[in-house]
Amino acid sequence: MTVMYTQMPREDVVSYLGRAWPPQPGTTVERVRFLSDVAAGGVSVQVSGPGRTWWVVDGLIVPQDAGPLPELEGDELITLPPAEEPEAPPMTDATTDTVDTQ
Repeated sequence: MTVMYTQMPREDVVSYLGRAWPPQPGTTVERVRFLSDVAAGGVSVQVSGPGRTWWVVDGLIVPQDAGPLPELEGDELITLPPAEEPEAPPMTDATTDTVDTQ
C-alpha cells in the first residue's frame, strides 16, 4: 500500500469539501497519524490499480464523496459527540394574571 500526502491551502480544501465540512455532530472522522492538527490537503491511498484520494482538514479525514474512510493502519477513528439538545423553554403557568385598568 502506498500513502501520499499533498499539502494545499486550508481554504481551498474546505471549499472543495463543501457540505462535508465542518463534519456534523455524531460523525466518525479519521485522525491521520502522520499529520499535524493544522495539516490540509489530500491523502492518496493506492493498494493496487488506481488509488483514491481523500481531502484532509486539520489533520482529519471526514466522510466525503471519495467513499468510506480509508482506516489507515495506526490512524484513530473518532466519533464526534452528538449535538446537544436545546434546553426546553421554562415552563409557564397556564393561569394568567389580569390587571384591571379601569
